[in-house]
Amino acid sequence: MLYWVFDLDNTLYQLPENTELRYELLTKDVQLNYLLTMLPLHKIIFTNGTYGHAKKCLQNIEITHHFDKIISRDKINALKPEYNSYIKLLNVCKIRNNDVCVFFDDLPENLITAKELGWITVLISKTKYVHDSIDFWFPNIYLAINFFVSKIQKNIDNHNR
Repeated sequence: MLYWVFDLDNTLYQLPENTELRYELLTKDVQLNYLLTMLPLHKIIFTNGTYGHAKKCLQNIEITHHFDKIISRDKINALKPEYNSYIKLLNVCKIRNNDVCVFFDDLPENLITAKELGWITVLISKTKYVHDSIDFWFPNIYLAINFFVSKIQKNIDNHNR
């Protein structure tokens, strides 16, 4: 089974630098909504924010319906990059050892633990950061999802030949 795991703040949405988060700044994102539709199977939010914060952000962007679960610090009583937080996510979502997780996050330290668990790691950051625990780097979520959607499409095309 394939799981797409997304951090929220500065990963699924990015505000201009030095802009304090105000929910009214988060508005419908038609492009992100479309791209998430193109990713098959399960999508999960994995955030150090609270459940209420995640829910409000997703509602404002109008992408809540794409996600099977929201794993937040107040629901699992743990924070990334603590190893235990990832284990709790695996347990809550019933993810098995042979399942594939693709994890998008804006903080390299959060990707290190994910890589230790065998996840595919994707850094979303305007600044490129090279580390053994980072499989892919993109300056924004749109380019990242586009990349994976095109990979999936190529696999489908090759399979149908």
